[in-house]
Amino acid sequence: MHLDHIVVATTDLGESARRLADTSGLAAVKGGVHDGLGTHNCIVPLGRGYLELVAVHDADLAGGNPFGRLVLSALAGAEEAFAGWAVAVAADELDARSQQVGLPIGRLTRAGVGVRHLGMTRALESSGLPFLLARDAGNQDPGLLAAGHTVRPRGVRAVSVGEARSEVEAWLMTRVGVENPELPVVCLSAGRGVAQVDIETDEGTVALLHTQPTTALS
Repeated sequence: MHLDHIVVATTDLGESARRLADTSGLAAVKGGVHDGLGTHNCIVPLGRGYLELVAVHDADLAGGNPFGRLVLSALAGAEEAFAGWAVAVAADELDARSQQVGLPIGRLTRAGVGVRHLGMTRALESSGLPFLLARDAGNQDPGLLAAGHTVRPRGVRAVSVGEARSEVEAWLMTRVGVENPELPVVCLSAGRGVAQVDIETDEGTVALLHTQPTTALS
């Protein structure tokens, strides 16, 4: 089990990618259209983890599935915002957790290849909680894609969420915190959703805040 990625919802993929590159040196890789979900994306690979920039191209389709609703909810009154975060688990662990908590497993694909996921409805209710995913066999980890960065990313150093630590740990059934490099999660006492993402690079730490998640502070 490890932190997989952070979803950044945006009304303009190109503009958000350009702004992130200009302010952080982190470049996006072209993604594509999610099959039947009304959303499309691009990827900012970080070595350990990645950012997924997601926009809506069909609001009707997006409103009919949990991932689309996660993105639409984040964009209510905003041009861009953190929409959620994901933790990767093994396929058998995803199956076991589904039976344990009584939640269905969903599927998200692009060009037919993708992931199975669990808990997006929980993330919609409390966006500080992650959803779980298991990648299809042979599906490359997007965090390892080549990108035209002008700095060298060393992975997500920390993700700060507005959720009680007890709630996050109960959902994941393991301890989280900056002392755990697989789940470097900082739980804040107030607020909802992802508040901040800190990314380690060879030139220092880049901080992305919920108010402007593609405008980096260093």
